[in-house]
Amino acid sequence: MSETSALRATSATESRLVGVTSALATVFIWAGWLIATRYAMTSSFTAVDIGLLRFVVPFVLLAPIWLKKGIWPKGLSIANGLLMLVGSGAFYTLMVASALKFVPASHVGILLPGVMAVWAVLIAVVMFGERPGKLRLTGYGAVIVGVLSLVALKPAGEVSSDMLLGYGLVSAGAFMWACYTHAMRQSGLGALEAAAFVGFWSFVIMAIIAVFTGTTLADAPVGDVMMLLTAQGLLAGCVAVITYGLAVRHIGSTGASAFGAMTPALTALGGVILLGEQGNLALALAVVLVILGVMIASGVFRKVRV
Repeated sequence: MSETSALRATSATESRLVGVTSALATVFIWAGWLIATRYAMTSSFTAVDIGLLRFVVPFVLLAPIWLKKGIWPKGLSIANGLLMLVGSGAFYTLMVASALKFVPASHVGILLPGVMAVWAVLIAVVMFGERPGKLRLTGYGAVIVGVLSLVALKPAGEVSSDMLLGYGLVSAGAFMWACYTHAMRQSGLGALEAAAFVGFWSFVIMAIIAVFTGTTLADAPVGDVMMLLTAQGLLAGCVAVITYGLAVRHIGSTGASAFGAMTPALTALGGVILLGEQGNLALALAVVLVILGVMIASGVFRKVRV
């Protein structure tokens, strides 16, 4: 092997290592965000508290970006901007946080990416005329079966009206995120630009809501507030944006999506170990089916086969 070839091989290996490490970091942050939110919603915090802590950090840390680009970036349409704000900003956070008051983090970790994948393809079919192939449809079918198994395999007495409400809120949140995904692709914004845009307006919206609803942050334990600031604002709001971008750059969107499919397993594991949530056959089956379905739908196996 020539020196040039060796350098190229080393560079490719290092690039892939950066991509894999970044993807793993992103997945752990996503799972940690759900676990931290569930903990907060079952203690003394409200959804508004979580929203404030979630967006104050990107509002401050990404200020140089929104100050430079403007609070409404040039060229961003009203429609795409509103969809991005609704889909991943204050209202999305309120929706998911409210769901986590009624549904275990282990369930939300399965439902959110699974239902989002189904909503995303439905939007693509209806709005953009996309026609997914049989392999992708098989993946979406596995996701649907996995999601339904969470309820279908549970004893009737364990499925309460509150839990069904929580499932509905998660499904609505998943739809909002699917809308954000398509709007983000159409917006022309980079990942950090989008995070700064959403962070600015979401914090403003949360601050306005807090004026009318109040907040319990002043009475909350300082340790819990700092934990949520780190998990919600710093890691989920800023770091994950950077690490996911690095993952896409170094291992491609398909590879990054494949690692993202690990979120249900990590969230379920964290929910059982850290929060004492119940683990059972229905949960394990749902995790396997949703992970497999998302990976198939993302085109990972098709790419490997080629």
